[in-house]
Amino acid sequence: MRRRDFLAAGGALFLAGCSRSGSSSAAAPTTSAAESAAASTSAAATPTEEPAPTPGTPAEILARSTVPVLCFHQIREFRPDDSAYARTIITPPAVLTAQLQALRDGGHTPVTAPALVDHLQFGTPLPDRPVLLTFDDGSVTHATAALPALREFGFPAAFFPMTVVLDKPDWLSSDQLRELDAAGMTIGAHSWDHQRVDQLTGGQWTEQLDDPRATLAGILGHPVDLLAYPHGMWDQEALPHVAAAGYRAAFQLSDPTDPAQPLLTIRRIMPPPTWDGATLLAHLESDF
Repeated sequence: MRRRDFLAAGGALFLAGCSRSGSSSAAAPTTSAAESAAASTSAAATPTEEPAPTPGTPAEILARSTVPVLCFHQIREFRPDDSAYARTIITPPAVLTAQLQALRDGGHTPVTAPALVDHLQFGTPLPDRPVLLTFDDGSVTHATAALPALREFGFPAAFFPMTVVLDKPDWLSSDQLRELDAAGMTIGAHSWDHQRVDQLTGGQWTEQLDDPRATLAGILGHPVDLLAYPHGMWDQEALPHVAAAGYRAAFQLSDPTDPAQPLLTIRRIMPPPTWDGATLLAHLESDF
């Protein structure tokens, strides 16, 4: 088949008593009522550790996998040299704004990628009519065009850059990645140089999965545990490698979600720039 870090809660309150020795005839020390009450109050205030959430079974996760996930690429105007295919995945800024407006007017609530994964894995609740917005590849337009539009609507999103392009002309810089992260956006990996994972062998797994995750974590100063498959492509052989590299969840494109590994095959669709608001909303209903 193809395509498609907390509870720490930890704090314990340790109460230590102090006794003093004396002769056997010495009067035993007494405790005042106020001291007793204070001790009782302190004991009652001791925090208790909440149980860890229980992950759902693959079948339960699969049943929750109905939240629409949208995938965008470059956010810019068309250029004369853009190919016919490129024009299907380039979204002019005005079109993106119109599509975001349609989501808001249609009652949809964009959620963060970790919130969606928590919902899928543990059944944690999401707002009514949730949707996840994602942006692939690492175009500089994600910071210069997508981020201002998202801020205008107050929407979160997830960004999946290739690490080979970082800090190069027309692509996201490390500072822009940190800006996106500080703005509440989620950063995930999209391989090193966009190689299809269903064609990787040998040391390519480390190069394309492990190294990008480490690079992004080094830039952001915190772990990265989400992946978007290049080209949206995947196969069964790739899934153990994705899990072994430390990814909690992975996003594909339009293939059916794998019933045994639904968290590693979360579906997305790519809204073309030709979709107006009504068409976009219709696809959210029909495709998920």
